[in-house]
Amino acid sequence: MEIEYKIHLNAEKITSDQEVIDRIANQIIEEDVAKRKYAGKSDQDLKTYRDKIYKYESFLTQDVKLVPNDVNHLDVYVNQILLGQLPDEYTVDVLHFLQSTIVMAFAYIKGGPYKTYDAATDSVVKKSEPFDLNLYIQFS
Repeated sequence: MEIEYKIHLNAEKITSDQEVIDRIANQIIEEDVAKRKYAGKSDQDLKTYRDKIYKYESFLTQDVKLVPNDVNHLDVYVNQILLGQLPDEYTVDVLHFLQSTIVMAFAYIKGGPYKTYDAATDSVVKKSEPFDLNLYIQFS
């Protein structure tokens, strides 16, 4: 099947409510069966990798729904939690493709706790930043 239209955006473009994003991220973490934290990398791997490795970066859900509401907007639900409304710039195209194509959607966790190698101290350091979600929606 050919991809006819696709969207990639972060949850922060849909909502500024960090509590909602955190609730969804924590639910994805809780429901993940693989439990492959830090992308399976050990602290030793981080010494050669040199980039941030997020604890939950490979955790995802396919439970992403676009639901038309009564004012020609689309509500975005992730794991049955209302994230917010799809930005207007996507709405017309998405409404069109929702009627005639197959939708595949994923939400990956972005942010949260991470590890990075600190060359100055020759050690792996744990830090954290707020959660976000990467949403991928495609129509085939």
